[in-house]
Amino acid sequence: MPRTIRFLLLWSVPPLLIGAYWLLWAVVAPGFGRQNSVRAWVFNVVLHGSGLWWVVIYYVVGLTVYCARVYRDRPKGHAVHRAVAVGGALLFVVTLSVPIFFAVNLDKNEGRFYAGATTFYARDPGRVPSSLHLLADGGTKNSGGCAIRGGHDVYGCVEQGDLSPAGWEPRVGSLDGATIALGRAIGDVQAVSLRPETITYLNGRGGTLGSWSGVLDGSGITVSLGGVAEWTGEGNVTACTFTGDYAIDRAFGGARMNSLTNLLRERFPLIGFEMSDVWGYCDGKQPVVVIPVTTPIPWTHRTVDAPAGVIIVRGDHGHVSTDYRADVAAGTLPGPVYPKSLVARQRTETKWAAGRENLNRNHFGFDPAHSQAQSGNVAEYLLRDKRTGRLQWVTPMTLRGSTSELFVAYSVTPADEVHRRELNPQSVFVFDDTDPRRINIDNLDADARSWLATNAGTVMSNGGKLVEFTPIDGDTWRGFVEFNGRVAYRIDISATHKIPVQLTELDATGQTQPAQPAASRNADCGKVLGSLTPAQLTQCAKVFVDELANRQPPPR
Repeated sequence: MPRTIRFLLLWSVPPLLIGAYWLLWAVVAPGFGRQNSVRAWVFNVVLHGSGLWWVVIYYVVGLTVYCARVYRDRPKGHAVHRAVAVGGALLFVVTLSVPIFFAVNLDKNEGRFYAGATTFYARDPGRVPSSLHLLADGGTKNSGGCAIRGGHDVYGCVEQGDLSPAGWEPRVGSLDGATIALGRAIGDVQAVSLRPETITYLNGRGGTLGSWSGVLDGSGITVSLGGVAEWTGEGNVTACTFTGDYAIDRAFGGARMNSLTNLLRERFPLIGFEMSDVWGYCDGKQPVVVIPVTTPIPWTHRTVDAPAGVIIVRGDHGHVSTDYRADVAAGTLPGPVYPKSLVARQRTETKWAAGRENLNRNHFGFDPAHSQAQSGNVAEYLLRDKRTGRLQWVTPMTLRGSTSELFVAYSVTPADEVHRRELNPQSVFVFDDTDPRRINIDNLDADARSWLATNAGTVMSNGGKLVEFTPIDGDTWRGFVEFNGRVAYRIDISATHKIPVQLTELDATGQTQPAQPAASRNADCGKVLGSLTPAQLTQCAKVFVDELANRQPPPR
């Protein structure tokens, strides 16, 4: 075999191996989904990333070696051999420098993409809050549609604006309580479990109550999706199941040919999602699972994730029915259509708006708080604006690089609308340094506990758990008092005390208990204990303790 053919065959081994690997999984074992990972790798790394330059380097090295060997063996070819070797070495160095150069700014280029959809708002751009000085100082006023356009090599825009005083509709229950309640809805279905990351709050529509929903997922190679469970904050959990006409044959947690994730990647190449983006609801008796999805797009020698619409999954007589929508208008679906994971990415990348130096040395930017009072639920609250009725992803934020739990800014992003390959605008409302809405969540938690201890007797000492404060507006927050996951009270508290604390007792169905005279409330204490609600037990415990205290002899 001629030397040239042998060399070309050796040269082509790596791409042939990659192609054979893809073909093996695509034809012989498609259920494992490995071929989809290879396709994504080729798109993200080889075609639109630094991998393309490594391919060029590979062929430059190969061509140089081949030419050098050919001319070395020819008469009077030593001079050409040296020239080819030196030229190839120089070309190799030049080519190698390209991916290294682009690799230096890969992280900044990602920040540039997401920063382009972010606007910072200050009540008075002429006197920006101290947390915005690193962005605004040295910027250009009234430029490019901004009151202040940052002077850095990453887009940064400050506009005049303030957080809407209307605020958001409060929730009927907490995520902590929803996780406990929905987890009990699985019943005796083997290998089906609640996916906690899919629990989503859905505001009421058409006069109905708001509710928490969660996807009941299957597992293994045979157990498909179980259904969707819903909980209104109290009472029993309801569920709609993938059975009968709505039966389905795949699951997110499934393996091989039972994997819904693999099926979606086969039907919709280069579409991605996180399980935290997935949510479901019951359309009558029919379970519906909604998957907000993303897709990679080329961006300055790399790829970045952009929204790609939603995939709606239903069961159809034992098979998966999918409905892909690249664009979804506001109000079309009862929950979010813009991916929560993408919102978190946009929020995180705001740190680049003042450039690399301020990011690294001065810790510019904002982060969610990490207070234990929030039980881990600190960011991307799905709330409905009271004024517009629009769903929004809302995150109260503290200063980046600080241990402070003081909320100095809010990130707000539309959640109920999406357009393929277009980022939804993120608005970051930054409070003035003296704004009373700058609250410390730990202090708010302490104020609520102190008020309960003073005004609600033994609520906390009898097993009550104060959980999950969510904003109603910039100043007023709602928390919940639960007993074993059941909401017994909700408490609305103002950080600046502009309104009195409002403690609302709920009955067993989650409805507001009307105020009752003390004698009427105490009458419950003579009933069988097993028939009393947690709220009634709490009231009786307080009555007994107070009565015992009154009978104690005075100190001598």
